[in-house]
Order: sequence, then structure tokens, then C-alpha cells
Amino acid sequence: MARITGWEDLDLVEGEANVYYGGTFVGQSYIYTRSADDTLDLSLGRDNKVLVTRSKVKEYCTKKYIGNSTKETFAYEMLVKNNRKTPVQIEVEDQLPISTQSDVTVDAIEISKAEYDEKTGKLVWKYNLQPGEVKKIELSFSVKYPKTSKINTQKYRSAASPSF
Repeated sequence: MARITGWEDLDLVEGEANVYYGGTFVGQSYIYTRSADDTLDLSLGRDNKVLVTRSKVKEYCTKKYIGNSTKETFAYEMLVKNNRKTPVQIEVEDQLPISTQSDVTVDAIEISKAEYDEKTGKLVWKYNLQPGEVKKIELSFSVKYPKTSKINTQKYRSAASPSF
């Protein structure tokens, strides 16, 4: 993401924009000039030199039946690697499921020092990665619900956005 301050003086026209990085075309973005903010956010696309992987740690994923309840535990490992020759600032986002039912509870077990918003379930990790540096993020949580309920516990996603 590029965060542009003082963009009002640039006479930008709203619409699609081609994005070049280091003289190479990396994709397209959209300039949205109707923003009331003093900072214009512009997506620069995916950086292929910053690698983010997320994998399920199966040995820590369990499903237990306790009385009239089912408790499922999920564990994930994320690796963030900077393959650039310069340091990068990166923000990794993920989300814990959110329960809207009183008989379904979600408990965070391990969130690796993430900024956690309990209302939205949003997790944010911010790192300054040096060239070649790898950060390991561990995420685990449990979902407890009545045996008679059918709960979809498999729809999760994560995103990452480097800053230069």
C-alpha cells in the first residue's frame, strides 16, 4: 500500500492506474479521489519478494465431546519472509471467528502478540523485516458449541500488505 499525503495538490483523476515498481509493470490499481481523508491509500499489488504462507498444524487441531458440547481446537502457523535486499514494513491480518449466539464461544489460545479487536475478531501483526528475515506467527483458538448445532468452522482467510 502506498499512503500519499498532500495528494489534493497533485490533480489526480479518479480511475484505473498502471503500477510500475523498479521500472517493471506490476499490475493495476484504482485511484479513488472522492475520499475525505488527508491520506490517499493506493494498492500497489502483491509483492512477490515478500512471501507469506499459512498452514494448518494438524497435530494441534482436535475435536472433543464434553457433556452436551463439542469443542474444536484449530492451530495455524504463518511464516513471513522478506526476500528483498531492503527492509520492509509488513502488516499481517487474520481473523478469529465471531459468535453471534450465546451458546457458541470462541476462545483465543495463542495469537503471537497480535493486536486483537474482540468485537470484530481482527488480528494484526506489524513487523519491520530485515532482508532475508523470517517471522513465525502462531495462531490457535477453540470453538465450543452444543452437540446438536451445526457450525461451519472451515471458512477463514488471511491477508498481508507490505509497505515500502
